[in-house]
Amino acid sequence: MFRKMAHTAAQTRLILVFSLLCVSLDRDRSYATEYLVGCGSADITGPAAGFPMDGYVRKDQITEGIHLRQLARAFIVAEPGDGQRLIFVAAEIGKIHEEIHRKVLDRLKLRYGDLYRDENVVLSATHTHGGAGGYWRYEADGPVGSGFFLEYVEAIANGIVSSVEMAHEQLQPGRVLIARGDILDANAQRSRVAYLNNPKSERELYTGDTDTEMTLLKLVSANPTAKELGMLNWFAVHPTSMTYNNHLLTSDSKGYAAAQFERQIVRSEEQPIPFVAAFAQSNCGDVTGNLNLDNSGPGEDEFESTQIIGQRQLDAAWQLYSAADEELSGPIDVRQAYVDFSDLSVDHEFTESGTQHTSVAAYGYSFAAGSTEDGGGHPLFREGMIERNPAIDVIAVQMFPDYQPDERIRELHQPKPILFAPGAAKSNPGMAQVLPISICRIGQLVIIVGPAEFTTMSGRRIRRSLEEVFGDAAKYLVIAGYSNTYGGYVSTREEYEMQHYEGGHTLFGPWTLAGYQQEYVRLARAMVAGAPAIPGPNATTNLVSVRPRTIRLGHDIKPDNAEFGDVDVEVHTEYSRGEHVEAAFWTGHPRNSFQPGGNYLSVQHKLDGRWATIFTDADWETKCRWQPSLNALQACRIFIDWDIPTDQEPGVYRIVHHGRYLLANHSEPEIFEAATTPFRVN
Repeated sequence: MFRKMAHTAAQTRLILVFSLLCVSLDRDRSYATEYLVGCGSADITGPAAGFPMDGYVRKDQITEGIHLRQLARAFIVAEPGDGQRLIFVAAEIGKIHEEIHRKVLDRLKLRYGDLYRDENVVLSATHTHGGAGGYWRYEADGPVGSGFFLEYVEAIANGIVSSVEMAHEQLQPGRVLIARGDILDANAQRSRVAYLNNPKSERELYTGDTDTEMTLLKLVSANPTAKELGMLNWFAVHPTSMTYNNHLLTSDSKGYAAAQFERQIVRSEEQPIPFVAAFAQSNCGDVTGNLNLDNSGPGEDEFESTQIIGQRQLDAAWQLYSAADEELSGPIDVRQAYVDFSDLSVDHEFTESGTQHTSVAAYGYSFAAGSTEDGGGHPLFREGMIERNPAIDVIAVQMFPDYQPDERIRELHQPKPILFAPGAAKSNPGMAQVLPISICRIGQLVIIVGPAEFTTMSGRRIRRSLEEVFGDAAKYLVIAGYSNTYGGYVSTREEYEMQHYEGGHTLFGPWTLAGYQQEYVRLARAMVAGAPAIPGPNATTNLVSVRPRTIRLGHDIKPDNAEFGDVDVEVHTEYSRGEHVEAAFWTGHPRNSFQPGGNYLSVQHKLDGRWATIFTDADWETKCRWQPSLNALQACRIFIDWDIPTDQEPGVYRIVHHGRYLLANHSEPEIFEAATTPFRVN
């Protein structure tokens, strides 16, 4: 199957429990086609050097290169004719923000009219913490912001739209098969103290303190002889295996698994069209892949840990994909609503404490403490802070003068001591508060779409609420968090009381989860009754004005006694399999000629007298770094690394750099290609 890692404990510890509800032994029989299906992907990688990163909110985490490129992967399932259709996009970025969501919808409308609309388009982030930042308007230039770079927003939106266009162009009669199973040792509860504050009777309903279930869709052509089209799954684990010490762009464990799955399909079969595999995110709010619970593990370093957690998801997905037999059958349906969580009245049915209210968005002290298990935050803060500190409040007033809560807001957020309240701003609030939620149904599968980081028990309560509404009509319910915008965390009321990181980052107060449950149930009841969703507030109230920054640093400096493209560090003449190859070229800085979707490196193998590309900067086996990464007034080099696989075919190879540089007084960059001396792998 896959080439095994040096660390293979995952193979022996993986326990896969299938819950297939319908098994068919005859794979070659003809199926009645209910759907049109299509898949597509496109690059959304950000500026590779000298650019702020997203995820850990650290000013010192600046990009220096690329380890794994980031992709948007789109899946369309449609009823034939004029029937309903659904787009699901898994984007390998930290979050989906309003700016991206709005631009994608506007461009799809220009391209397809009313075919793809707000309610039937789901843009979901995988939540990698190793991507470029700069695509969020809110608090862009504040203490927790990273600036706002409209050029990168455009690149993300264009990449997502390109992935949808590819999927649309490839729509064909097909089937959607489903399977699910459990993966052990791929995630861990990072906020156990808060989780244990949930009622014991409720905790005893479940096995374990995290959701270990993966739900997987297999998209295939209706023609039994046609090739397979795509795979999409949901599994809850924070992509934080690459820590805040990392400065290389990466899609983390989920990106590793997706890229390897796609490569395996290409190796195993002749694919007439590209196969698309996505490892989407679920309710991972309190779930980490750092199994040592100290920002490390299970590997010896962050690269090995990323590979191990990715491989465990990959192994489970491959087994589920290979065994998937149950066919989704039935209507496609969607319901969506925009909800103002800054002042939502929540009924006793969901609070069990009478009518309650949410409040404007506010961050607690423990937000600044971060999650210790995934790297932590400022040393002044710690998880579990529930008492106000006058010294901290003085600092907060100085840092966030426009985001100060009144006593009513403080009361509604009890027991959270508020650090700053962006929702309290009179103009230009620093946080989206009108948020989209939706429910999407494909036959017996229900996808619960939300803009937040739901904790394990929050997700369980939401699913339980909707199970009561749908009954037997919904055999599978999955939560797709980080979708269509971003609204912080959602912890249970009991977890909120503990004010660990997740509670401090639950923005709308202790009744946030109850509010989500209420609104999801409204949508579910409308869907079951065949009634339209109740219109919500206008989402344009979220938009704020901010001056964009430019990605470009200046122009590139020509190296002394060398030309752009010259090799500065040459390769050896021979290597053995398993060894490390390094080369360096004089080049331009990627911020001066930002090229969305373009590779910076190729590893090429000489076959029949021609050079064939076998690896790029989208592959796990390669890395590239710029030096210097920040100083635009120095000549720049790119260092390219290739770890030769232990099963690599012997032969003649070379490293190629696909470079660009921008000269002073030039508006367009020069493009070049440079290669090392050929070398032999034995």
